[in-house]
Amino acid sequence: MDSLELRIFREVAQESSISKAAENLNYVQSNITAHIKRLEEELGTTLFIRHGKGVTITADGEKLLYYANSILELIDRAVSEFQVESLRLRVGATQTLAASRLPVWIANYQKLFPHVSCSIITDSQERLIELLENQKVDCIFVEQRYIRPHMKSIFDFQEQLSIIAPHESTAESLTNWPVIVNNMESCPYRKLLLNWLFSKIHSTPAIVEFDTVEAICNAVSLNMGISLLPTNVVIEKTQISLFQIKEIDALNIHMVTLGSQQNREVYQFQNIVNAS
Repeated sequence: MDSLELRIFREVAQESSISKAAENLNYVQSNITAHIKRLEEELGTTLFIRHGKGVTITADGEKLLYYANSILELIDRAVSEFQVESLRLRVGATQTLAASRLPVWIANYQKLFPHVSCSIITDSQERLIELLENQKVDCIFVEQRYIRPHMKSIFDFQEQLSIIAPHESTAESLTNWPVIVNNMESCPYRKLLLNWLFSKIHSTPAIVEFDTVEAICNAVSLNMGISLLPTNVVIEKTQISLFQIKEIDALNIHMVTLGSQQNREVYQFQNIVNAS
């Protein structure tokens, strides 16, 4: 067992509910259940009785809760006692990822590890690689093709993508619009969208550049053109239409560290990302 599992177990015990614990920690219920199941298998006992109103902690669960409270208190006290400088987690990501998934991951991390200072650095993927190599960040999120031999991918996921277009647009009209994109030519969303359009119209469309996700969304809502962004960034936006295009419906992103740089904070953050 590790401290993350104990913290999750304690949250379930305090709430008497897996769903409430999942809500508090911003996890899906299946991840909370999986952590509890691993604990039960490791200890060879039942920690909770499941029923319609939630869960009831067992006698063995009460015993573990006593130890969990003591262990987690000691861990937190030890961290405060021995750290010479504030513990920190430095994460590098593109601006788009920083606007979509990253805030939730960082919020979840800080709920469990409030003593760790977190900083987010946004830049191009090429620059993020340089920052990692110079140990200016602890981990980064980039595409596979940017990963170098001395780096290690510790987690990857599919980023679902949508073309966003002015309200009431049709799929057939998408190729008629200018494109609204990030001003970094290496931006993966920019490249994917331009390549897809070129395959359809065999020419480069008119391009309008903005340097923030919010500005891009606003430009699309003002009928200036179309763009490509992660679906979870734009799913609740009004005054725009969303389209899933088979050729560009997802982007594979890797969480990357240097081979020798996966410290405790990165490992803890990896668990959060994996569980979310």
